[in-house]
Amino acid sequence: MSPFRRAARGGALAPVCNMVAAFLLLLLLLFCSPVTVTAATYGSKIEAGETECYTEIVEAGGTLGFTFRVTDGGAFDVNAVMKVRSTPPVDKTAELSRFHYNARFAGLRDRQRETVLNTWQRATDGSYTYTAPSVLRTRHGLPEEVSVCFDNSFSTLSPKWVRFNVMKRDVMEVDPDAVGKVENAMEEELHRYGSILFGLAQDANALQLVGESDRVKLNALATIMAAGLVLNVMVLLTMATYQYVSLSRFLARQVRHGKFTISTK
Repeated sequence: MSPFRRAARGGALAPVCNMVAAFLLLLLLLFCSPVTVTAATYGSKIEAGETECYTEIVEAGGTLGFTFRVTDGGAFDVNAVMKVRSTPPVDKTAELSRFHYNARFAGLRDRQRETVLNTWQRATDGSYTYTAPSVLRTRHGLPEEVSVCFDNSFSTLSPKWVRFNVMKRDVMEVDPDAVGKVENAMEEELHRYGSILFGLAQDANALQLVGESDRVKLNALATIMAAGLVLNVMVLLTMATYQYVSLSRFLARQVRHGKFTISTK
């Protein structure tokens, strides 16, 4: 009998092998996990009296995280509204085959409804996380369209600079042909940790936008302080010049009238 088998029977190497196998399986699931996260940061200038909208497509069961902040312009505020356009769910999965040739179901497919998710009034920043219904709820699994509109119509002169971040996370898909429950359990655990990381990423994006806004405010404050310093220096120079000229004229006038003499002794 080989030493390897004796050690395994003795229990010294078995836990190590199990830990290594579990670690390798975890790495494999991390690299092969069907859950993907995409993120992008945008910047936009909303002119005074204008409204701009942006849209994103969210797959069934997917999650979209949205964060925005006004970084410059006016009182650092803007109106915003977040909406979702979706197809109503069907009662049975078998009805999906009638979507394309049955008038009633074709109308149901094309008659999308729009729902307001959240609104912000004269807000400096804001965030919202939306999760689309899964295929089990809608039965059709059609994607949804999420739109965000920034409204600066209340402003008559000042444009607003807005930076916003959009994160999308696909739905977790469990392989039905998995050989055991361990893989499914690990995928669910990875999905749970992914949800936690998704929330942390949302918070990090919000902090990043706060930093951008604070940087803009700091630059504006530094510019104002520099302009004030230059103005103070100019005022002091003007006052000193005026006092010198006035005093010189006064003394010259007094000398001409003999009321004031200057001795050089």
